[in-house]
Amino acid sequence: MMKKVAVLSDVHGNVTALEAAIADAQAAGADEYWFLGDLFMPGPGAHDIVDMLRKINVTVWLRGNWDDFLFAALERTVDYNKPTRVYTARLAAYVMQNMPREDYDFIMALPVADTHNVEDLTFTLSHNLPQKNSGHELLPMSDQYYFDALFMGRDADVAIYGHTHQMIYRTASDGRAILNPGSVGSPFSLKRKMRQNRDARYLMLTVDGTHFASDFRSIPYDQATEMQLATERNLPYLELYQNLVYEGLGYVHDAGTVADVNRRFGYVQETKDLLSELRQVYH
Repeated sequence: MMKKVAVLSDVHGNVTALEAAIADAQAAGADEYWFLGDLFMPGPGAHDIVDMLRKINVTVWLRGNWDDFLFAALERTVDYNKPTRVYTARLAAYVMQNMPREDYDFIMALPVADTHNVEDLTFTLSHNLPQKNSGHELLPMSDQYYFDALFMGRDADVAIYGHTHQMIYRTASDGRAILNPGSVGSPFSLKRKMRQNRDARYLMLTVDGTHFASDFRSIPYDQATEMQLATERNLPYLELYQNLVYEGLGYVHDAGTVADVNRRFGYVQETKDLLSELRQVYH
C-alpha cells in the first residue's frame, strides 16, 4: 500500500517555518513524519515545537548537534573566552528556561541515526554520518567516500541525512540513492543569490513497494511573524536571528561578530548566572 512520508530536518527553533511545513505536509496527505534533528536554536522555539512534533505521527526522531548544545551547556565547562561557545550556551539556556525537564530528558535520549522500513524499502536515516551528528563530511562537494559511508554496516536501500541545510539527491558508488531534505528553518547556499529564498524546505517521499518518488518542497512562511514572536519572547541574539531569517546569515563560526554582541548585551555574565541557576534545577 502506497505511503507518504514527510522528512523534516534542521528546524533550528523557527516556529513559523515549522508550522508552515507541517501544514503543507498534512495538506499533501503525509502518513508519517521523520525528523532528522536540530530542533532548537537560534530561533525562539522550545517546548512549543516539541509539542508540535508530538501532535503528528513522527515515527523517526533523531538528535542533532545543535540539540547536543543543551547537554554541553548544562553538563560541561563552558569556555567563556570563546565568543561562539557563549553564544550556543546562552541560546541553550534560553531553550531550557522555556521547556520542562521531561523535554530535555526526551531529546537527550534520542539516537543520532536509525533505520526504518516503508513498504519493501529500508531507509538509513541520520543527522550527519550514522556514527556522529556533527562535522563537515557530507557537504555537497565532499568526497564520494563519505557519502558511501552512509551505508557502511547498514543493509539499506536509501540513505537520508540532514545537517547541511542543502537539498540533495545523489547516489552512492553502487547506485543507491542518497537524499537530504534541506532545512525547515534555516536553508543555506554558498551563493548569496540562492540564499534569498528563505522558504521552509522539506522532503515528501511517496513509497510504493520498491519504488519511491521524491518531492523537494519549498514552502513560504511569514518571516515578520517569526520575528515578532522572537521579539515577544525576548530571544537572545535577536539581531543575529533577524539576519538569519531574512538573509540566511549564520554566526556560529563568526567569533568577531558574536564577541561584539556579547559585549554590548553582557551575555558572558548573563550566561554564567543562568547556567548556574539551571544546573541547580536540573541536578
